[in-house]
Amino acid sequence: MKTLFLYIAIIFLVSGSSYLFAQHNNLQQNINNSNKVKIQTIIFNDIESGIASNDVKKFSQYFSSQPYISLVNGVNGYYSSNQAYYIMEDFFNSFKVVSFKMDETKSEGSVSYGKGDYYFEKKGRREVAHLYITLSKSGNKWYITQISIN
Repeated sequence: MKTLFLYIAIIFLVSGSSYLFAQHNNLQQNINNSNKVKIQTIIFNDIESGIASNDVKKFSQYFSSQPYISLVNGVNGYYSSNQAYYIMEDFFNSFKVVSFKMDETKSEGSVSYGKGDYYFEKKGRREVAHLYITLSKSGNKWYITQISIN
């Protein structure tokens, strides 16, 4: 009888612990998923802040090794992250931002998208362009892989 009780106790303990481990893994997955969203939100906020203040330094750390850039001034192609910095800096000097706000962000797995309206001043005229930006996850980090202002 003692042995039977011991077997039942062990079976109950083992089956209960697998349930607890499954819950722990689900909790870890939810925490990790919410952290991904938080990291992307921080990056999009840095991008928005940098664009709104004409300051590429605020988001250049997120450039991938070769982001694709397409701008209203005719620049388009893949550039090194260093070239992307200077291209964006030159663009902000020529197309002075009046206001910018990220209107929408969306995440789909290892890719996130953002869009907003880029109000700028060029030669005394105020105009608007649409900004689209793509973040892609590589390893544990998120990078800007595409910027389009058209």
